[in-house]
Amino acid sequence: LGEKGVLVALSDSTNAERPGYTLSEKEVGSAINEIFRTAKQRIILATFASNIHRIQQVIDAACHYKRKVAVVGRSMVNVVQIAQDLGYLNVCSGTLVDIDELKTLPQNRAVILTTGSQGEPVSALTRISISEHRKVEIIRGDTVIIAATPISGNEKLVSRTIDNLFARFIHRQRNNQNAFL
Repeated sequence: LGEKGVLVALSDSTNAERPGYTLSEKEVGSAINEIFRTAKQRIILATFASNIHRIQQVIDAACHYKRKVAVVGRSMVNVVQIAQDLGYLNVCSGTLVDIDELKTLPQNRAVILTTGSQGEPVSALTRISISEHRKVEIIRGDTVIIAATPISGNEKLVSRTIDNLFARFIHRQRNNQNAFL
């Protein structure tokens, strides 16, 4: 790069100072599939709206296990729509449904894909966790997946959201390294 005139490259890597390694996307996809295979009731999965690959993993698992996905959270709804329009998401027919339609399905066929993996105060998952979301209420037996590692500085927000979810009788999934998916 130096020969091409680049003097400095500045980069950032979340959690670079932590020992060990992070899961590969293939391992995360396998973990998501295993959770979809074993979840007996509704699945609520929060991730970054910008992570199109993770969204695709969720849609793929939902298609494979014959579940329907409702997208919740303004940025998630917008990103999923734009990604579909641009051909970046492959969605099997009938998989994406409106949240109101999801309510008419058996709980073991329902998935809610949402924002809020960082515990943001006005995010959909945070509002769900404190029973303030107008369309989604936590119910006993829900499996909630936070498919993103907390960014430095967000740990307390994420912990507060998790505490609120536990208070509403959810079953939380973590991977075998005791870290978030």
